[in-house]
Amino acid sequence: MLAGGADAFSRIAFIGFNRLYAVAPEKCQPFDKNRKGMIVGEGAGMVVLESQESALRRKANIYAEVLGYGLNSDTYHMTAPETNGVAQSIEKALGESNLETDRVDYVNAHGTGTPLNDKVQCLAFKKIFGERLEKIPVSSIKSMLGHTMGAASAIEAVACCLTVKFDTIPPTINYETKDPDCDIDRVPDTARKKTVNVVLNCASAF
Repeated sequence: MLAGGADAFSRIAFIGFNRLYAVAPEKCQPFDKNRKGMIVGEGAGMVVLESQESALRRKANIYAEVLGYGLNSDTYHMTAPETNGVAQSIEKALGESNLETDRVDYVNAHGTGTPLNDKVQCLAFKKIFGERLEKIPVSSIKSMLGHTMGAASAIEAVACCLTVKFDTIPPTINYETKDPDCDIDRVPDTARKKTVNVVLNCASAF
């Protein structure tokens, strides 16, 4: 199965997010105290999903394995995220994957750079991981690529596969000022070499 997404720049995206006061004037700064919003991006991502048996039989170059996923619709608000909704999705993903929280080596955050989204995500991470969150790298590639809308989750899935394959965690760039609401290891500005066996990939939507 081919699974992925693509999205191009559109007038609707620029006007819509501007009307929501969600677009940063200069740059995307996820988890930064002075973050002012997202930056509209465009792109595409695609992965090949197949059974392990099939991949081994054809001697495929295997990048990663999908252990499980969690999905919900919290109906909290049309555009605003809510901590419990995000946390429930993570709990479902870990449960389906038969993983304890101590198995997660890296979190690829939704990290849009909007004040509320980043704060809510960090609260959800703290709810799930507790004190161990201090030892888990959490970064957002939207700081480099912008928000690619319908392609974002696909591109980030590819990034997660490459993180596992090459043991290299992508950074959160444009980080300048610490925010007490986002007190995480955000991998600021520079990629980090680290053995990564399990990645939690998080995505949200309206």
